[in-house]
Amino acid sequence: MPIQGFDDKTICSDCLASEKLLTSCYNTAITESANDQLRRDFMAVYQDEQNCLKAVWDVMHARGWYQLDMANQQEISQLSQRMQQEHQRLQQGGMTGGFNMGQAGMGGIPQYRI
Repeated sequence: MPIQGFDDKTICSDCLASEKLLTSCYNTAITESANDQLRRDFMAVYQDEQNCLKAVWDVMHARGWYQLDMANQQEISQLSQRMQQEHQRLQQGGMTGGFNMGQAGMGGIPQYRI
């Protein structure tokens, strides 16, 4: 039964945003854990949260509440080429500067379902 004042789409959107935040926080905790057992525990919870995030996303996508543009072959090729260039730069010790992929998507990564 929906919560008064909130429809299913709003509740799902809130759940998705919460899961995204949780996975981000667990990712940071994993990265910063000095204790191996604690790191494994965080990784297990992180995977559970990723599974929840995917389940919410699947519901939203199936109901048309989360639409993504399909990438065309040219966009896929361009992204692949930029990723290869960044990989080469990092292998050559170029750790300064950031990977800039433009304004699309969170963190510069285009939001395409490939």
